[in-house]
Amino acid sequence: MSTATEGKLNVWALTALVVGSMVGAGIFSLPATFGRATGGLGAIIAWCIAGLGMLMLAFVFQTLARRRPDLDSGIYAYASAGFGSYLGFASAFGFWAGTCIGNVSYFILIKSTLGAFFPVFGDGNTVAAIATSSVLLWAFHFLVLRGVQQAAVINTIATVAKMIPILVFIVVIIAAFDGGLFSQNFWGTPVAGPAADLDHLDDYGRVGHAAAELLPPGESLFEQVRS
Repeated sequence: MSTATEGKLNVWALTALVVGSMVGAGIFSLPATFGRATGGLGAIIAWCIAGLGMLMLAFVFQTLARRRPDLDSGIYAYASAGFGSYLGFASAFGFWAGTCIGNVSYFILIKSTLGAFFPVFGDGNTVAAIATSSVLLWAFHFLVLRGVQQAAVINTIATVAKMIPILVFIVVIIAAFDGGLFSQNFWGTPVAGPAADLDHLDDYGRVGHAAAELLPPGESLFEQVRS
């Protein structure tokens, strides 16, 4: 007689599955977008709003899971049980489409990053980049078809690969942090002095300490956070 734990993932594999699904391209690309839109204070407020919103969403699903433990076939099951089969299908289709778009954006980000070292990948949209990404995506698809255990192993490796650059980035930021430079644009106001003073910085060096041309003068903190 089979035990209740056969074919199930352990806690660490489940944790890696959840973390890996949450850490996508956004965490690597959003900081640059934030830096172009606002200063330090606006970015902190925007991150707090986003984090609070995601926490509330997590509480919603926690409550649903406790009230309806019988619905265990995905988040779209709640839409189906509450509003009927059609909206359940629409929810599942939307979730699937969002996942597909997420995979595309993630592979484009990976290939555009590799493009800095291998020009054949360009900005992540060249023929070589698309072909390589397609091979990787289909390989993972067939791996999932073989069973969840094998896919979980690969997902754990991918999660670790995602977390390492984030941790390294945090360490580098702490080591290279310049309080004076950070405070120059903490309120999201244009940096005083001619833009030529920042000519030694590249595009990423300017982000977060915007030159006059990067932040519209007089933009309110609310507008910066909204941006």
